[in-house]
Amino acid sequence: MLTSRKLLLRLRSGSSLLTPKPRPIAPIYTRAISYYVHGNSTPRSKTGFTITPPRTIFGIAGISTMAPTTSFSDAVVQAMRKMYPEELADKSWDNTGYQAPSFTGNEGSTTPTVLLTNDLTRAVVDEALEKRANVIVCYHPVIFRPLKSLTTKDPMQTQLLRLIAAGISVYCPHTAVDAAVGGLNDWLCDILIDGDKEIKRTVAEPISRSLPESLQGQDVGYGRAFELSAPITLQTLLKRLSTGIGGQKYLMVALPPALDDLTKTQTITKIAVCAGSGADVLKNTDAQVLVTGEMAHHYALRHTQLGQIVVTCFHSNSERKFLEQRLKPQLEAQLNGIGYGNALVHVSSADRDPFDIIDVRDLA
Repeated sequence: MLTSRKLLLRLRSGSSLLTPKPRPIAPIYTRAISYYVHGNSTPRSKTGFTITPPRTIFGIAGISTMAPTTSFSDAVVQAMRKMYPEELADKSWDNTGYQAPSFTGNEGSTTPTVLLTNDLTRAVVDEALEKRANVIVCYHPVIFRPLKSLTTKDPMQTQLLRLIAAGISVYCPHTAVDAAVGGLNDWLCDILIDGDKEIKRTVAEPISRSLPESLQGQDVGYGRAFELSAPITLQTLLKRLSTGIGGQKYLMVALPPALDDLTKTQTITKIAVCAGSGADVLKNTDAQVLVTGEMAHHYALRHTQLGQIVVTCFHSNSERKFLEQRLKPQLEAQLNGIGYGNALVHVSSADRDPFDIIDVRDLA
């Protein structure tokens, strides 16, 4: 593990850890990183930020402001929380919210810029630096569990350190977007319903915990199920899904024993969806077809033995196109309404699912 002195020298120098070279580090970042590596007594900067000592690090959760700010990063987060309240997230395991702090060190000199991404990778961070983004909205949390140290040996922590050094904040909404009305799972429903607005949707896994009064009475929760007004073939469903998520050429389909050939006619009316990994959310559904990003072997086997069809498209492929089709215009409208009509909202072109399908017959 790097010492704090070596870490800060590398953060400042633009060495291989920080390629391309970031903007200069404001003093507050230096003090924050130094504190979390060594656990010094609580420092306070002249900018009004106080760094409080947590027992473990959850993102950079120990940093708070003395007074409310009006920074662009905070405006983005406020807009996200308005559309997708964090109270909807399943925080029994999920880690939504700020994962790198909101400082104003890189604001004011460039056009306010947001980068939307499904995952945070080195390529996405390179893109954020190139576009001079102020904030990244990353659907998946970068940190799920508390950290006892910051280290460049971990690739995700390395990318967070690069962003902190450049003054770019990171916000992760994850299951808040899944659960909200009009969120990610409703977008998947829209793809398969194909314009029929009369179809009623039900929540596969309703939220049982207490919610704020503003959210009570809404159909919020994880996963969705619906019944089509007219049956369609499995082939039609697969084509709708492929087109809706961006023209993906390959889908994985687990068929029940009674339907061992996709060319056979199979009419479908009852469908359930869950973006990402939907095994737990969809385990009790009676739908004919379960559509999700990925499902483990034994879960898929169980559903096929129950006579159900499982369709998967790789985890993040069930989520990524939502950023472009729904979240980008939603966020642009929200920012325009609070005085940031000049803001740029980009969808990452570097973000991609880690898996590819390879036909070994094409190999040399």
